[in-house]
Amino acid sequence: MLTEILQELAIANRNFEFAIRLLSYCELGNIKPSDFDTDHLTQLPNGSLHFPSGRFADQDSIEGAANVNVLVAFGASVLALDQAFESFGPKPDIESNDNIVRLRTLVYMMRCAYAHRIADPRWEVRAKYRRTLVVMLKSFEIKLDLAPLDQAAFDIDAIGGYLGWYEIHDLARAHFHKRFE
Repeated sequence: MLTEILQELAIANRNFEFAIRLLSYCELGNIKPSDFDTDHLTQLPNGSLHFPSGRFADQDSIEGAANVNVLVAFGASVLALDQAFESFGPKPDIESNDNIVRLRTLVYMMRCAYAHRIADPRWEVRAKYRRTLVVMLKSFEIKLDLAPLDQAAFDIDAIGGYLGWYEIHDLARAHFHKRFE
């Protein structure tokens, strides 16, 4: 089961990496609306899907879609990491002094933000979580006062940006491996 969960995490993170690369590629102007926004027919075994031109007719619409793709891919990676913690522990506990438990709590809070609004995530901070959460990563400390974040838009910078996410992921993977050595 550990192998399957770690494979899910790897797939989710590869998809997130792909989304970031795609966004970077779009922002550099390497996907031209004139090349991309064409009438498109996709042949499937049980039928066809037709995508008309006009939805990605300018650079802003391409970059906007790529941005949403990053959000959705990030959300999927958060949900995959939360599921790994559900399977292998520990449980979230805002009062814990253990860094892995605090990390787990942060992932749970992020999952709550993405669970109901995947393309426009918002923090959902219930009563017992309305306090400051501190998590030590490899390169820095995340310190979040969760109470004022309730219903606020999730901002990746609150966890140290994408670097923070990769450090969270690495710390969690090391925890899972250590539990099963």
